[in-house]
Amino acid sequence: MKKSKVIALLAVSTLSVGILAACSSSNSSSSSSKSTAASSSKAADTFTGATTPNKTFSALQNTFKSTGNWLGATGADMDATGQELTVDGTFVADGATGEAYVARKLAIYDQNSQHQVTAQYTLTVKDIVVKSPGFYISNGTVKGDVLVSALGFHAQNGKKTDGSVSQATIDGNLKFASQALLDAYNKLDATQKVVVTGTTSVDTSLAATTEVPMGAITVGTHGLVTWTFKGNGADTQSGATTGTVDASVLTKALGAKGAWLVATNGDVDASGKTISVDGIFLNEAGTVQRTLAMIAQDSNRNITKVYTLTVDKLIVNSPEFDFEGGNVKGDVYVGAKGSILSRPMTDVTGAAVQSKIDGNLYFATQDQLDTYKALPAAQQFLVTGSVAVKAAK
Repeated sequence: MKKSKVIALLAVSTLSVGILAACSSSNSSSSSSKSTAASSSKAADTFTGATTPNKTFSALQNTFKSTGNWLGATGADMDATGQELTVDGTFVADGATGEAYVARKLAIYDQNSQHQVTAQYTLTVKDIVVKSPGFYISNGTVKGDVLVSALGFHAQNGKKTDGSVSQATIDGNLKFASQALLDAYNKLDATQKVVVTGTTSVDTSLAATTEVPMGAITVGTHGLVTWTFKGNGADTQSGATTGTVDASVLTKALGAKGAWLVATNGDVDASGKTISVDGIFLNEAGTVQRTLAMIAQDSNRNITKVYTLTVDKLIVNSPEFDFEGGNVKGDVYVGAKGSILSRPMTDVTGAAVQSKIDGNLYFATQDQLDTYKALPAAQQFLVTGSVAVKAAK
Protein backbone atom coordinates (compact mmCIF):
# COMPACT_ATOMS: atom_id res chain seq x y z
CA MET A 1 0.00 0.00 0.00
CA LYS A 2 1.11 3.56 -0.60
CA LYS A 3 1.90 5.66 2.43
CA SER A 4 2.35 9.36 3.10
CA LYS A 5 5.41 10.30 5.06
CA VAL A 6 4.94 10.74 8.75
CA ILE A 7 6.98 13.89 8.72
CA ALA A 8 3.56 15.35 7.98
CA LEU A 9 2.34 14.02 11.28
CA LEU A 10 5.30 15.25 13.25
CA ALA A 11 4.72 18.67 11.72
CA VAL A 12 1.78 19.10 14.08
CA SER A 13 4.33 18.89 16.85
CA THR A 14 3.84 20.52 20.21
CA LEU A 15 7.23 22.09 19.58
CA SER A 16 6.84 25.42 17.81
CA VAL A 17 9.03 26.15 14.82
CA GLY A 18 9.49 29.86 15.37
CA ILE A 19 12.44 30.71 13.22
CA LEU A 20 12.19 33.77 11.09
CA ALA A 21 9.42 35.58 9.37
CA ALA A 22 9.87 33.35 6.35
CA CYS A 23 9.53 30.14 8.34
CA SER A 24 7.42 30.74 11.40
CA SER A 25 5.45 28.20 13.38
CA SER A 26 2.51 28.70 11.06
CA ASN A 27 4.50 27.03 8.35
CA SER A 28 4.18 23.64 9.98
CA SER A 29 1.21 23.10 7.71
CA SER A 30 3.33 23.99 4.70
CA SER A 31 5.97 21.55 5.83
CA SER A 32 3.26 18.96 6.25
CA SER A 33 1.96 19.34 2.71
CA LYS A 34 5.47 19.29 1.39
CA SER A 35 6.32 16.04 3.04
CA THR A 36 3.10 14.27 2.19
CA ALA A 37 3.31 15.18 -1.47
CA ALA A 38 6.95 14.18 -1.68
CA SER A 39 6.13 10.59 -0.86
CA SER A 40 6.56 8.18 -3.75
CA SER A 41 5.15 4.76 -4.37
CA LYS A 42 8.54 3.38 -3.41
CA ALA A 43 7.87 4.56 0.14
CA ALA A 44 5.23 1.84 0.29
CA ASP A 45 5.42 -0.31 3.37
CA THR A 46 6.81 -3.55 2.13
CA PHE A 47 8.94 -5.75 4.30
CA THR A 48 11.63 -5.82 1.64
CA GLY A 49 15.01 -5.16 3.19
CA ALA A 50 13.45 -3.79 6.36
CA THR A 51 12.75 -6.83 8.50
CA THR A 52 11.26 -10.31 8.54
CA PRO A 53 8.25 -11.10 10.74
CA ASN A 54 9.12 -11.82 14.37
CA LYS A 55 8.14 -15.33 15.41
CA THR A 56 8.34 -14.73 19.18
CA PHE A 57 7.42 -11.86 21.46
CA SER A 58 10.97 -11.62 22.78
CA ALA A 59 12.17 -11.13 19.20
CA LEU A 60 9.56 -8.40 18.74
CA GLN A 61 10.76 -6.73 21.95
CA ASN A 62 14.32 -6.76 20.63
CA THR A 63 13.18 -5.25 17.35
CA PHE A 64 11.68 -2.25 19.13
CA LYS A 65 14.64 -1.56 21.44
CA SER A 66 16.48 1.72 21.00
CA THR A 67 19.07 -0.13 18.89
CA GLY A 68 16.57 -2.27 16.98
CA ASN A 69 14.78 -1.76 13.69
CA TRP A 70 12.45 0.94 12.41
CA LEU A 71 9.94 -1.76 11.39
CA GLY A 72 8.71 -4.73 13.39
CA ALA A 73 6.18 -7.28 12.15
CA THR A 74 4.33 -10.20 13.72
CA GLY A 75 3.34 -12.21 10.64
CA ALA A 76 0.64 -14.02 12.68
CA ASP A 77 -1.43 -13.65 15.83
CA MET A 78 0.85 -13.29 18.85
CA ASP A 79 -0.25 -13.85 22.44
CA ALA A 80 1.94 -12.06 25.01
CA THR A 81 -0.75 -11.64 27.64
CA GLY A 82 0.49 -9.66 30.65
CA GLN A 83 3.72 -8.59 28.97
CA GLU A 84 4.89 -5.12 27.92
CA LEU A 85 6.34 -3.95 24.62
CA THR A 86 8.51 -0.82 24.84
CA VAL A 87 9.16 1.13 21.65
CA ASP A 88 12.25 3.29 22.11
CA GLY A 89 14.76 5.22 20.02
CA THR A 90 14.62 7.54 17.01
CA PHE A 91 14.62 5.94 13.56
CA VAL A 92 14.31 6.95 9.92
CA ALA A 93 12.13 4.61 7.92
CA ASP A 94 14.06 1.96 6.02
CA GLY A 95 17.21 4.07 6.15
CA ALA A 96 16.20 5.44 2.74
CA THR A 97 17.81 8.86 3.00
CA GLY A 98 16.37 10.00 -0.31
CA GLU A 99 12.90 9.51 1.11
CA ALA A 100 13.66 9.97 4.77
CA TYR A 101 11.01 10.27 7.42
CA VAL A 102 11.09 9.69 11.17
CA ALA A 103 9.07 6.58 12.01
CA ARG A 104 8.65 3.30 13.90
CA LYS A 105 6.15 0.84 12.46
CA LEU A 106 4.36 -2.11 14.05
CA ALA A 107 3.03 -4.23 11.17
CA ILE A 108 0.31 -6.66 12.26
CA TYR A 109 -0.76 -7.91 8.84
CA ASP A 110 0.27 -9.55 5.61
CA GLN A 111 0.01 -8.23 2.06
CA ASN A 112 0.35 -9.21 -1.58
CA SER A 113 2.60 -7.80 -4.29
CA GLN A 114 0.07 -5.02 -4.94
CA HIS A 115 0.36 -3.95 -1.27
CA GLN A 116 -3.19 -5.10 -0.58
CA VAL A 117 -3.82 -6.46 2.90
CA THR A 118 -4.43 -10.20 2.74
CA ALA A 119 -4.51 -10.95 6.48
CA GLN A 120 -4.88 -8.96 9.71
CA TYR A 121 -3.45 -10.24 12.97
CA THR A 122 -3.82 -9.53 16.68
CA LEU A 123 -1.02 -8.77 19.11
CA THR A 124 -2.13 -9.41 22.71
CA VAL A 125 -0.13 -7.58 25.39
CA LYS A 126 -0.54 -5.84 28.72
CA ASP A 127 0.48 -2.59 27.05
CA ILE A 128 2.73 -0.91 24.51
CA VAL A 129 4.87 1.94 25.86
CA VAL A 130 5.64 4.35 23.01
CA LYS A 131 8.78 6.48 23.41
CA SER A 132 9.71 6.65 19.72
CA PRO A 133 8.55 9.57 17.56
CA GLY A 134 6.42 8.70 14.55
CA PHE A 135 5.28 5.33 15.89
CA TYR A 136 2.31 3.81 14.09
CA ILE A 137 0.19 0.69 14.21
CA SER A 138 -0.38 -0.75 10.77
CA ASN A 139 -3.59 -2.55 9.84
CA GLY A 140 -3.92 -5.09 12.65
CA THR A 141 -5.13 -5.08 16.26
CA VAL A 142 -3.33 -4.46 19.53
CA LYS A 143 -5.27 -6.13 22.33
CA GLY A 144 -4.11 -4.15 25.35
CA ASP A 145 -3.41 -0.51 26.23
CA VAL A 146 -1.16 1.84 24.26
CA LEU A 147 0.70 4.48 26.29
CA VAL A 148 2.14 7.32 24.19
CA SER A 149 4.99 9.60 25.26
CA ALA A 150 6.22 10.70 21.83
CA LEU A 151 5.09 12.85 18.94
CA GLY A 152 3.51 11.54 15.78
CA PHE A 153 1.56 8.50 17.00
CA HIS A 154 -0.99 7.40 14.39
CA ALA A 155 -2.51 4.53 12.44
CA GLN A 156 -1.89 3.16 9.00
CA ASN A 157 -5.02 1.83 7.38
CA GLY A 158 -4.62 0.03 4.08
CA LYS A 159 -6.94 -1.60 1.60
CA LYS A 160 -7.96 -5.23 1.43
CA THR A 161 -8.21 -7.21 -1.79
CA ASP A 162 -11.95 -6.42 -1.96
CA GLY A 163 -11.26 -2.68 -1.68
CA SER A 164 -12.50 -2.32 1.90
CA VAL A 165 -10.44 -0.55 4.57
CA SER A 166 -8.07 -2.54 6.75
CA GLN A 167 -8.49 -0.68 10.05
CA ALA A 168 -5.78 -0.46 12.72
CA THR A 169 -7.40 -1.08 16.11
CA ILE A 170 -6.60 -0.85 19.81
CA ASP A 171 -8.77 -3.27 21.76
CA GLY A 172 -8.08 -1.43 24.98
CA ASN A 173 -7.27 2.15 26.03
CA LEU A 174 -5.15 4.80 24.34
CA LYS A 175 -3.37 7.14 26.76
CA PHE A 176 -1.16 10.17 26.10
CA ALA A 177 1.41 11.61 28.48
CA SER A 178 0.19 15.17 27.93
CA GLN A 179 -2.74 17.13 26.62
CA ALA A 180 -0.48 18.54 23.91
CA LEU A 181 0.21 15.04 22.57
CA LEU A 182 -3.49 14.23 22.57
CA ASP A 183 -4.31 17.53 20.85
CA ALA A 184 -1.75 16.78 18.13
CA TYR A 185 -3.27 13.34 17.61
CA ASN A 186 -6.79 14.79 17.45
CA LYS A 187 -5.72 17.09 14.62
CA LEU A 188 -5.02 14.12 12.37
CA ASP A 189 -7.35 13.08 9.62
CA ALA A 190 -9.76 10.31 10.64
CA THR A 191 -8.01 7.90 8.28
CA GLN A 192 -4.83 8.28 10.35
CA LYS A 193 -6.46 7.48 13.67
CA VAL A 194 -6.75 4.14 15.40
CA VAL A 195 -10.11 2.61 16.27
CA VAL A 196 -10.16 2.41 20.08
CA THR A 197 -12.62 0.15 21.90
CA GLY A 198 -11.83 1.67 25.30
CA THR A 199 -11.07 5.27 26.25
CA THR A 200 -8.70 7.85 24.80
CA SER A 201 -7.32 10.11 27.52
CA VAL A 202 -4.40 11.93 29.13
CA ASP A 203 -2.41 10.15 31.83
CA THR A 204 0.19 12.45 33.36
CA SER A 205 1.73 9.56 35.28
CA LEU A 206 3.28 8.32 32.03
CA ALA A 207 6.87 9.13 31.10
CA ALA A 208 7.55 12.68 29.96
CA THR A 209 7.32 13.46 26.25
CA THR A 210 10.34 12.26 24.32
CA GLU A 211 12.45 15.17 23.13
CA VAL A 212 14.02 14.90 19.69
CA PRO A 213 16.93 17.35 19.41
CA MET A 214 17.42 19.18 16.15
CA GLY A 215 20.75 18.83 14.42
CA ALA A 216 22.73 16.76 11.96
CA ILE A 217 22.21 13.01 12.01
CA THR A 218 23.49 9.84 10.45
CA VAL A 219 21.19 6.97 9.52
CA GLY A 220 22.60 3.59 10.35
CA THR A 221 21.55 -0.02 9.99
CA HIS A 222 17.77 -0.49 9.97
CA GLY A 223 17.24 3.28 10.11
CA LEU A 224 18.80 3.96 13.52
CA VAL A 225 19.41 7.67 14.06
CA THR A 226 22.51 8.98 15.78
CA TRP A 227 23.38 12.66 16.09
CA THR A 228 26.50 14.03 14.44
CA PHE A 229 25.83 17.15 16.45
CA LYS A 230 22.82 18.69 18.16
CA GLY A 231 21.75 22.25 17.56
CA ASN A 232 22.43 24.69 14.71
CA GLY A 233 18.80 25.56 14.26
CA ALA A 234 17.54 29.07 13.70
CA ASP A 235 20.02 31.01 15.81
CA THR A 236 23.46 30.08 14.54
CA GLN A 237 26.40 31.81 12.94
CA SER A 238 24.98 30.63 9.61
CA GLY A 239 22.76 33.68 9.44
CA ALA A 240 19.63 31.56 9.49
CA THR A 241 17.63 34.05 11.55
CA THR A 242 18.58 37.34 9.92
CA GLY A 243 19.77 35.98 6.60
CA THR A 244 22.99 36.54 4.69
CA VAL A 245 24.27 37.78 1.33
CA ASP A 246 27.74 36.38 1.86
CA ALA A 247 28.37 33.39 -0.42
CA SER A 248 30.96 31.90 1.95
CA VAL A 249 28.55 32.09 4.90
CA LEU A 250 25.80 30.52 2.81
CA THR A 251 28.12 27.74 1.65
CA LYS A 252 29.07 26.89 5.23
CA ALA A 253 25.45 27.02 6.40
CA LEU A 254 24.36 24.55 3.72
CA GLY A 255 27.21 22.17 4.51
CA ALA A 256 27.19 19.06 6.64
CA LYS A 257 27.99 21.09 9.77
CA GLY A 258 25.56 23.88 9.00
CA ALA A 259 21.91 24.38 9.90
CA TRP A 260 18.64 22.78 8.87
CA LEU A 261 17.24 26.24 8.04
CA VAL A 262 19.24 28.79 6.06
CA ALA A 263 18.08 32.17 4.79
CA THR A 264 19.33 35.01 2.63
CA ASN A 265 18.27 38.64 3.04
CA GLY A 266 19.29 39.65 -0.45
CA ASP A 267 20.71 38.27 -3.68
CA VAL A 268 23.78 36.06 -3.26
CA ASP A 269 26.44 36.09 -5.98
CA ALA A 270 28.49 32.90 -6.12
CA SER A 271 29.14 33.11 -9.85
CA GLY A 272 31.38 30.32 -11.14
CA LYS A 273 31.26 28.46 -7.82
CA THR A 274 29.74 25.17 -6.73
CA ILE A 275 27.71 25.06 -3.51
CA SER A 276 26.76 21.72 -1.97
CA VAL A 277 23.84 21.00 0.34
CA ASP A 278 25.13 18.17 2.51
CA GLY A 279 24.05 16.19 5.55
CA ILE A 280 20.82 14.87 6.99
CA PHE A 281 19.18 17.21 9.50
CA LEU A 282 16.29 17.10 11.92
CA ASN A 283 14.41 20.37 12.30
CA GLU A 284 12.99 21.89 15.49
CA ALA A 285 9.91 19.66 15.20
CA GLY A 286 12.05 16.51 15.05
CA THR A 287 11.54 15.77 11.37
CA VAL A 288 14.01 15.33 8.51
CA GLN A 289 14.25 18.62 6.64
CA ARG A 290 16.56 21.24 5.13
CA THR A 291 15.20 24.58 4.02
CA LEU A 292 16.61 27.50 2.04
CA ALA A 293 14.53 30.68 2.36
CA MET A 294 15.40 33.49 -0.08
CA ILE A 295 12.55 35.93 0.43
CA ALA A 296 11.30 38.83 2.49
CA GLN A 297 7.79 38.74 3.95
CA ASP A 298 5.29 41.07 5.56
CA SER A 299 3.62 40.51 8.92
CA ASN A 300 1.08 38.20 7.24
CA ARG A 301 3.91 36.12 5.79
CA ASN A 302 3.17 37.19 2.25
CA ILE A 303 6.23 37.49 0.03
CA THR A 304 7.34 41.09 -0.56
CA LYS A 305 10.72 40.35 -2.19
CA VAL A 306 12.30 37.37 -3.90
CA TYR A 307 16.07 36.88 -3.94
CA THR A 308 18.32 34.98 -6.33
CA LEU A 309 21.31 32.72 -5.71
CA THR A 310 23.74 32.81 -8.65
CA VAL A 311 25.99 29.76 -8.90
CA ASP A 312 27.69 27.54 -11.42
CA LYS A 313 26.22 24.47 -9.69
CA LEU A 314 24.03 23.85 -6.66
CA ILE A 315 24.44 20.19 -5.68
CA VAL A 316 21.75 18.82 -3.35
CA ASN A 317 22.87 15.76 -1.40
CA SER A 318 20.51 16.27 1.55
CA PRO A 319 17.13 14.55 1.70
CA GLU A 320 13.99 16.63 2.19
CA PHE A 321 15.54 19.87 0.90
CA ASP A 322 12.99 22.54 0.06
CA PHE A 323 13.00 26.10 -1.20
CA GLU A 324 10.81 28.43 0.81
CA GLY A 325 10.77 30.96 -2.00
CA GLY A 326 13.71 32.22 -4.01
CA ASN A 327 15.39 31.53 -7.32
CA VAL A 328 18.58 29.94 -8.59
CA LYS A 329 20.58 31.17 -11.57
CA GLY A 330 22.69 28.19 -12.54
CA ASP A 331 22.34 24.42 -12.74
CA VAL A 332 20.89 22.35 -9.88
CA TYR A 333 21.98 18.75 -9.41
CA VAL A 334 20.18 16.38 -7.01
CA GLY A 335 22.48 13.64 -5.73
CA ALA A 336 21.46 10.01 -5.34
CA LYS A 337 20.48 10.49 -1.68
CA GLY A 338 18.97 13.95 -2.08
CA SER A 339 15.51 15.28 -2.81
CA ILE A 340 14.17 18.71 -3.65
CA LEU A 341 10.95 20.66 -4.05
CA SER A 342 9.58 24.19 -4.05
CA ARG A 343 7.23 25.10 -1.21
CA PRO A 344 4.06 26.90 -2.38
CA MET A 345 4.11 30.57 -1.33
CA THR A 346 1.97 33.65 -2.04
CA ASP A 347 2.64 37.37 -2.50
CA VAL A 348 0.77 40.35 -1.03
CA THR A 349 -1.97 39.98 -3.67
CA GLY A 350 -2.51 36.33 -2.82
CA ALA A 351 -0.96 35.19 -6.10
CA ALA A 352 1.21 32.08 -6.07
CA VAL A 353 4.97 32.62 -6.17
CA GLN A 354 6.88 29.70 -7.60
CA SER A 355 10.63 29.26 -7.29
CA LYS A 356 12.60 29.37 -10.54
CA ILE A 357 15.75 27.72 -11.81
CA ASP A 358 17.36 29.75 -14.60
CA GLY A 359 19.34 26.78 -15.81
CA ASN A 360 18.94 23.00 -15.73
CA LEU A 361 17.58 20.67 -13.05
CA TYR A 362 19.26 17.28 -13.02
CA PHE A 363 18.61 14.14 -10.94
CA ALA A 364 21.06 11.33 -10.30
CA THR A 365 18.50 8.60 -11.06
CA GLN A 366 15.37 8.09 -13.13
CA ASP A 367 13.48 7.12 -9.99
CA GLN A 368 14.24 10.50 -8.43
CA LEU A 369 13.13 12.27 -11.58
CA ASP A 370 9.90 10.28 -11.69
CA THR A 371 9.23 11.05 -8.02
CA TYR A 372 9.81 14.76 -8.62
CA LYS A 373 7.53 14.82 -11.67
CA ALA A 374 4.79 13.18 -9.60
CA LEU A 375 4.72 16.21 -7.28
CA PRO A 376 1.92 18.77 -7.66
CA ALA A 377 2.89 21.46 -10.17
CA ALA A 378 3.02 24.05 -7.40
CA GLN A 379 5.83 22.10 -5.70
CA GLN A 380 7.96 21.85 -8.80
CA PHE A 381 10.28 24.59 -10.05
CA LEU A 382 9.89 26.78 -13.09
CA VAL A 383 12.93 25.65 -15.11
CA THR A 384 14.26 27.48 -18.16
CA GLY A 385 16.49 24.59 -19.22
CA SER A 386 16.22 20.82 -19.05
CA VAL A 387 14.80 18.59 -16.34
CA ALA A 388 16.59 15.30 -16.83
CA VAL A 389 18.83 12.55 -15.42
CA LYS A 390 22.45 13.58 -15.16
CA ALA A 391 25.02 13.17 -12.40
CA ALA A 392 27.12 16.08 -11.26
CA LYS A 393 30.78 15.95 -12.28
